Amino acid sequence: MLMNSIEYWAMNNPVRGFVQRHYEAPRLRRLSDGSANDILEIGCGQGAGARVIYDLFSPQRYVGIDLDPRMIRRARRRSGALPNATFMEGDVTSLEFPNATFDLVMDFGIVHHVPNWRDALAEVHRTLKPGGEFLFEDLPVETWERGIGIPFKRIADHPYDEMFREQEFVDELKALGFDVETHDNSPFSFYHFWGRAEKLS
Repeated sequence: MLMNSIEYWAMNNPVRGFVQRHYEAPRLRRLSDGSANDILEIGCGQGAGARVIYDLFSPQRYVGIDLDPRMIRRARRRSGALPNATFMEGDVTSLEFPNATFDLVMDFGIVHHVPNWRDALAEVHRTLKPGGEFLFEDLPVETWERGIGIPFKRIADHPYDEMFREQEFVDELKALGFDVETHDNSPFSFYHFWGRAEKLS
């Protein structure tokens, strides 16, 4: 789904970029074995995550997809000299890549935007190589039931009726054939979770 104007602003400001670079991405990197050559970022937005991924993983090839053409245009303008980086419009529930294409798929909080999130996770699994990693940081239903999530729910345009709870997300990954490690916390009363899922076969 496309973001409304408030969410678009929230994802395209310096504070969001700072949190992603100095808090989210390093935490995910510590969970990884660091051996990824081919990386896919789902919901790449304006490309801020791409630069962080290059700094932390030094991929040989990076692909960023986003459903919003505005984001892809911004990402292409901002990508600079990132070697072998491609930004393209794409739907995470129907990825246009062959089976077993990527060593690593990154999710910086995009799957909770997807009503048919199970299809998205299935596509992540399909396009990962055996032994590949899915690194995720996302917001489950629990986010919007406590703390600052309650007032934010009134202005964020999310598919709340179809959204996953954390355990549902983990259970779906395991059912697909992932080995899963997760962590969660509530800084500033904002609940979220993150983790690593390795494709077993």
